[in-house]
Amino acid sequence: MKEELRGLLEKVKPILSGRRFLKVALISGAVILVLGGMIIGGAMGYAQLYQNKVYPGVYVGAYHLGGMRADELKNFIETLNNRLAKEGLELKVEKNGVEVGAFKISTILVEGDSTIELAKLDSDHFVEMALGSGRDQRGFWWQYFYPVYLRFFDEHLAAPVSWHEQKLKEVLSEELSSYEDSSHNANVFITNLSSGEYKVVAEKSGQMFIWSEVENKLKNNLENLLFTPIIISNHEFLPTIKSGELNNKQVELASLLAYGGLGINFIDPQTEWRHDWNISLDQLSKWIVATRDSDSNIVFSLDSDKVMEYLSDNISGYIDRPAQNAKFSIVDGKVKEFAASETGQKLDIKKTYEEVNKIIMGRNYRPLESAQTVSVVITVIDPDVKLSTINDLGVSDVLGVGISTFKDSHSNRIKNITHAVERLNGVLIKPDEEFSALKYAGPFTSENGYLPEEVIKGNKISKEIGGGMCQIGTTLFRMAMNSGMDITQRQNHSLVVNYYADPVNGNPGTDAALYEPFLDLKFKNDTGSYVLLQTVIDFKRQQLTFTLWGKPDGRKGWYTHPVVSKWIPAGASPADVVSPTLKPGERTCQSAFKGAVASFVYSRVTSSSEKIDRRFESYYRPLPKICMVGPSASSTPGISVTETNNGGTVAPPEPVIVE
Repeated sequence: MKEELRGLLEKVKPILSGRRFLKVALISGAVILVLGGMIIGGAMGYAQLYQNKVYPGVYVGAYHLGGMRADELKNFIETLNNRLAKEGLELKVEKNGVEVGAFKISTILVEGDSTIELAKLDSDHFVEMALGSGRDQRGFWWQYFYPVYLRFFDEHLAAPVSWHEQKLKEVLSEELSSYEDSSHNANVFITNLSSGEYKVVAEKSGQMFIWSEVENKLKNNLENLLFTPIIISNHEFLPTIKSGELNNKQVELASLLAYGGLGINFIDPQTEWRHDWNISLDQLSKWIVATRDSDSNIVFSLDSDKVMEYLSDNISGYIDRPAQNAKFSIVDGKVKEFAASETGQKLDIKKTYEEVNKIIMGRNYRPLESAQTVSVVITVIDPDVKLSTINDLGVSDVLGVGISTFKDSHSNRIKNITHAVERLNGVLIKPDEEFSALKYAGPFTSENGYLPEEVIKGNKISKEIGGGMCQIGTTLFRMAMNSGMDITQRQNHSLVVNYYADPVNGNPGTDAALYEPFLDLKFKNDTGSYVLLQTVIDFKRQQLTFTLWGKPDGRKGWYTHPVVSKWIPAGASPADVVSPTLKPGERTCQSAFKGAVASFVYSRVTSSSEKIDRRFESYYRPLPKICMVGPSASSTPGISVTETNNGGTVAPPEPVIVE
């Protein structure tokens, strides 16, 4: 009997063992799932707990930022900025390990009516960087578990610093000059640009400071929010080029100078507009220094300090633009806080100098056909937050951009344009909505913030509220075409005015007039999604840039540059027109305008791949020189041709700003 039971147990044992394993496996799996769920839930809860706050474990220098909100971070860094402005930068000078002097420099430099901040902490970038730690979207697991990781392993950030490098270098050089023993290589001073005649400036040994070393120590202190003195040391300088080596170099210098000056250019990657700077031969000659090439031969190059100073003072301000993180919030149907993610750019002064110097170095060896123009080098700065991740309307990409210039506009005209730009910025256009410039920018009244500006009506110059709106219409028109929109209303301006010239060939034809209540610029949003209007005014470049944002649907839009088929002479000037608004003897004149017949073709490819070509033709009337004069005792005020025409009314005029 026992044997039979033992045999039966042996047969049942594998079954029982399998069930026990399965049970253990199920229990273990359940425990793992529960623990995993608890861990994931805990990580999510932790992330939620610190929503809109810096995660614990994030440091800048010795400062712990954990738990701080955006406003607290900004206040924190601005407090340090105030301290920096108040205390300045303290430096101690050592020679052979012994302190020989100390001084402080203010980070605020006043030059005439302008104030320059030599160094400051970038509070906006600092806030974004601190809050972004652990939130940089590297994936699900990173987003939720890296914050927990920070509890055990600190992350040390470098505070973002912005400074005016060249000005800071100038100020420091002036302060350090008393600790330096002026030193330099032998050099040439050119006295005749055509013959290459020169004088030799003798070499001199001495003590000097290395700027890169000073710069790195300054940067390290500021990035770590340290206010301790910066210790710098001078170094002995022994000349590497002697006076005797610069004899009999007139032929070489004459050959180098025969190339003439030098051109520097910049093409904006966003607008494709080009800007040029011309360096005269006289200016270039003041930068020339003797140096050695790779074979130790004496050749001529450019003084890096002088060239970089020029680049900093004359070009960097035109190019430098910080990166912009996306912002998107809607209030009462309008986007009140909007900033598209935008790559920034910064002139790389050192690399641009190197490119410029390559041209000059090449003149030592190559014939006259050597390149005479160099493009600047820029560093692209990527944004941290992109638009597509922070809105629910599908607004993610640029559909098209329109550009115009308001160069040399009068004060009130600029103010009116600025006001309209502010009213239009952030406008959301619904699917199938017909956008109206008059609706969103108007009404053009003093109650609505617009100012009077001189306009031409017929043959009369007068002030009218809201002058300058055609600048808005023109920029919107170009933007809508480049976005592939269906243009439903557009009227060209009545006169050929420089403000509205085509930015490529300078011809009239791509303008659009606005004048209440008759002339409007309209287009239909047929994308099937919301589109967003972003308007930017650049006072430095005197340029408007309007951008239409939306959800790409495959459409495209472009237009040919306008062609003028006929120019019409302005004609003889009429007699002066008496204006009761002017004082006796006062005289106001408007330049003559030649007329033109112009045309261009607007092409759009719809979302269904249908190509539609539309020809826009424009007639611009000629206008002789008009002068308004104040009334005299015997004169009778003139009558504007826009008021009567053989006893009848004429169509409402289109305004033109007096140049």
